[in-house]
Amino acid sequence: MRNAVYKGLDDTFHHKEIAVILDDTDRECFFYAVDDVILGFVEVTLRNIVDGCLSSPVGYVEGIYIRPTWRGRGAAGMLLDAATAWCREKGCSEMATDAELDNIDAQRFHAHMGFEETYRIVEYRKSLTEQPDTNVQMPNDRNRRT
Repeated sequence: MRNAVYKGLDDTFHHKEIAVILDDTDRECFFYAVDDVILGFVEVTLRNIVDGCLSSPVGYVEGIYIRPTWRGRGAAGMLLDAATAWCREKGCSEMATDAELDNIDAQRFHAHMGFEETYRIVEYRKSLTEQPDTNVQMPNDRNRRT
């Protein structure tokens, strides 16, 4: 089920991340099951800073999944209720989540669950462990602003 939510990650990564979730009091996973068969889950964490939120910590829905045949039956709402209660117990006054820009179904789902859109962005990263390009020309002192 995690593969359906977190695309492009291998099983080794999933196993390592699950171990982190189980060992970290700032992360939790709730399951929805019927007759001991897991039909869905929600993973929630505490984040110090979340764009669009003014409080800290913020409960963050990292991922939620319900098997397609069980969607529309209230399972997601029950999972989010459990996550909400956990976040409140942890001192949160806000919850947040995200969806990829092209995942319209997820955007509709989050809006239906009471989340309001705050921003649309493309995130970037830069490694600070790679060697810098030594051929880069630095500006001379007279071109600097003071």
